[in-house]
Amino acid sequence: MGKRWNLLAAAWTVAAFLLVPTSAEAGYSSDTDTNANVLDYIENYRRIARENYLTEEQLRLMEDAKEMTAHLRKPIDPSKPSPMAVEGDDMFYDERTGDVYARGDVRVTSADARRFESEEARGNLKTEQIQIDGKAHMLQMTPGQMRTILDGYRVVYHYGKKTGKMEEAKGKINHYYIYGRRIEFYPEKIVVFDGYQTRCGAKTPDYRVSGDLIEIYPNHEILIYQAKYWIKNKIVYARDYYRIDISPNAKNDRQFPRVGYSNSDGVWVKQRLDYDLARRVNAFVDLKYYTKHQFRNVYGLEWSNAGSYATVQYGYFEDGDDNWIEKQPTFIYRYSNRIGRLPFTYSLNFEGGRWSNKGIDSTHTYYGISLSPYTIKLGSKSWRMNASVGYGITRESYDHSDVRGFSYGATMIKDFGPDVTAYVGYQYSESNKTNSLFAYNTADYAKQLYYGVSVALTNRDRVVFGQAMDVKAHTVRDIDYYWFHDMHCAQLVLRYRAKRDSWQVRMAFTPW
Repeated sequence: MGKRWNLLAAAWTVAAFLLVPTSAEAGYSSDTDTNANVLDYIENYRRIARENYLTEEQLRLMEDAKEMTAHLRKPIDPSKPSPMAVEGDDMFYDERTGDVYARGDVRVTSADARRFESEEARGNLKTEQIQIDGKAHMLQMTPGQMRTILDGYRVVYHYGKKTGKMEEAKGKINHYYIYGRRIEFYPEKIVVFDGYQTRCGAKTPDYRVSGDLIEIYPNHEILIYQAKYWIKNKIVYARDYYRIDISPNAKNDRQFPRVGYSNSDGVWVKQRLDYDLARRVNAFVDLKYYTKHQFRNVYGLEWSNAGSYATVQYGYFEDGDDNWIEKQPTFIYRYSNRIGRLPFTYSLNFEGGRWSNKGIDSTHTYYGISLSPYTIKLGSKSWRMNASVGYGITRESYDHSDVRGFSYGATMIKDFGPDVTAYVGYQYSESNKTNSLFAYNTADYAKQLYYGVSVALTNRDRVVFGQAMDVKAHTVRDIDYYWFHDMHCAQLVLRYRAKRDSWQVRMAFTPW
């Protein structure tokens, strides 16, 4: 209990004026009734682009390695050390012993795109080793290895074995900024002693996780032992062991509390904790505190494999319209897959459990099936269409209701250049708030016409406008405005719902 209170207290301390930057989240998903979420891919593309941005020296190393390979007399033998080139203002080489020495603007470059830079270096071509006693700069763009930029001291590297070490090292390994009193390199992993990792590149990071020992396995995981979570120079949480999934299909990284504000909830603090119980089986708890609701946590187990996902969850849930539901508990199963070689995806959905809200307790059961073609390109590549059709059945024990019927919709998306994208679409849902027992996650009305536009104002600012009409009533029901602003180590996302006079502000630690 003490650790949780410490976490919340620290979050409030940093939120001195309004909010705290929150955890890195790789995938963005908007809450909207104007279907502005069809443009979420723009935000996610921007984050991916920033995350994979290459510096000039990284591009130059790749070009130099390519040129080296092109001028070799014979193809590279992958079973042997990669050819290396040593450059410097002053050079010495003893052909008998294999000793090599270089001084002044030294660069040691391998054909597999790895480079060490310093003012002085020595090594031995026979023992396949280089050594730098002073300050060194390391670059690695080797295929299959983690992209690395490090500055440190006292480097020893065995390029034949692909093992080495660097002391007092600081820099970036893939998408993480890393510091270590000593960093050791192995073919299958990187080990950091007495260091930390973060996605914030500031001199004093806004947030970081430190550990006595950090093991980094490329494209798999990061293991942190005796982990401590820091916001600026304050420890907000500690645990003996922490694992970060960095595989290609990894979930969002939620190391730190998420914090935000909305009219209906006040200021809120959220923290998700995950525990691997077995292969593909995960236990989690979503700790959530709201100034207007107090604690509203969610606990659960989840399993996933080959298109299937199953979970048992218990706790409080909120949708984008500020509708709450308590599940006591519920079981959810989803399966999705492609139909043979056809450009279609189908999904099967089921949920069964006890739902409760405002004195209504009901056994809620839902069955659903949906079919979606891949994105359809119309004429020029700037026009695209997404469509879907589904059928669902919702049953409630409280009033013995049985709501069933089709839902379908289509959205047209048009690019008007690299900075402007617009959308227009139509959505029909037989199940909506007029015939459903619970308002949670239910369409407001049956027939919806929606449209909107995204405009990138600068490299760090983007705005989105969305509007929704009730076709049957011939009225505008929702108008949403979004503003995305990228800061040095954080991002602000502001949403204003004009028809509801509702504000929501979220801050996120660098989500790219």
